[in-house]
Amino acid sequence: MKIRRSFRPESTLPPKNLFKEYVHEDSLIFLLRHGQIQGHEEKRFIGATDVPLDDTGLSQAGYWQKAFSGFPLDTIYSSRLQRCEKTGRRIAGNRLVIHTPALNEIHMGEWDGRSFEEIKAYRPEEFIKRGEDLCSYRPLGGESFQDLSDRVLPFFNPLARKKEKTLVITHAGVIRVILCHVLKLPLKDLFQINPAYGELFILG
Repeated sequence: MKIRRSFRPESTLPPKNLFKEYVHEDSLIFLLRHGQIQGHEEKRFIGATDVPLDDTGLSQAGYWQKAFSGFPLDTIYSSRLQRCEKTGRRIAGNRLVIHTPALNEIHMGEWDGRSFEEIKAYRPEEFIKRGEDLCSYRPLGGESFQDLSDRVLPFFNPLARKKEKTLVITHAGVIRVILCHVLKLPLKDLFQINPAYGELFILG
């Protein structure tokens, strides 16, 4: 499996018939990051914090609703957090969306929902430790990226073997883990991958 293409909602390509070249293919995964969230302007550790979409995020979901309208998806999966759930509900229409915790964002424990500046000020040594060991560092009560990988890949790998067209709506951390796996990048390099809000990757 490899990355075939990626799109952002602000693409100059209109959503209508965006995927017509893929209609007769199987074994495709459409990997979508949820739309833009409220409070996105401030750099925060937003993992399990259940923040809603903002107006731009809702518009991005609307773009993908048009793009996938009438497209023969076999299955739609989503994180259980509302920013994904709402994106998925908008796209799916009357189609079933399967929500799974395997696709939830990395849990940041006691850091979750707090700003980078707050953590730097009150946990400076811990902030440095995380930067030095992204794979294994685990905030109190939270997950490391290795934990996230161990949660996500057992869900993703069976999907990659199915002869289905599947939409997966999830988060930046989950997408980074999956794309590191697909691209055979070391997990420590996951921040080389920067999925934008509403960005879609087509894997096949």
